[in-house]
Amino acid sequence: MADLQNTKSSSEAETEIWNTIAYFEKILEALPHDRLSLETLASVYEKVGDHTRAKAYSLRLVQVLIDEADEDGIDELLGKIRRFDQDDPEVKNAINRLETLKPAKVMAVVRDDIDQLSRRSTNIAGEISMAWNLLRANKLNQEDYTRVVHDLSENSARTPNMPVSTLHVLQDREHPAFNDILAFVSSTCNMPILSLANFDIQPSTAALLPMEFCIQRGVIVFELMGNDALVAILNPYDTQLPRDLEDLTGKTCHRYLAPPADFDAALGRIKKMKAEQQSSV
Repeated sequence: MADLQNTKSSSEAETEIWNTIAYFEKILEALPHDRLSLETLASVYEKVGDHTRAKAYSLRLVQVLIDEADEDGIDELLGKIRRFDQDDPEVKNAINRLETLKPAKVMAVVRDDIDQLSRRSTNIAGEISMAWNLLRANKLNQEDYTRVVHDLSENSARTPNMPVSTLHVLQDREHPAFNDILAFVSSTCNMPILSLANFDIQPSTAALLPMEFCIQRGVIVFELMGNDALVAILNPYDTQLPRDLEDLTGKTCHRYLAPPADFDAALGRIKKMKAEQQSSV
């Protein structure tokens, strides 16, 4: 019986991820050049193994980023497109267009440096992945999941100066099982829940991460212990985050799960501290 239940849960989760794809494709019917939808679909299709559609949406992003003159976005997209078959005429044409546009930057080795890491677009696909994991664990139902995906998309366009996360959506909707979900994430990901109100974050500690990165990836360095950094995060399912943190800080990072309201309060204190520093210069 347990195996049948797990199979059903997995099947339902797969259905929901395709519902998510359908949601963003619906947005593109009305807004064919919507960058967030194109980026999300390219990422999600890559994750589900549909490389043909992942390529198609990546190629559609080319003109969008050229029109926006987003140099960092162009570099990152070029790195992704180069992983496709470069004998494909469409892929070859896209690479040529991007290289012609920014020859000085794109001819260099494509890698994540500190500046590029701090300017990554909001990781909506990563937040959808977190919601999907909660759905599979029966912590969210189908209606909850659909609402979370919708709100993530809406909030990412409306709140560029605040974190956008699955936990924020559940908190804002006053989900009745929010505390249970937070405890489940902590237990499943082996990540203790921590209150940032108990820490006096020092300027030198806060300065380890660019503010843009803190907002976009939902992360705050709140304490140092020798060459180790203690870090509060909002999404333990972001598998790229540990490496990015260590690249940026140059330290071994120990992650803790922060409740979103607690995270926002600490972020507000850091913003105020940085503003005061700038005004005193």
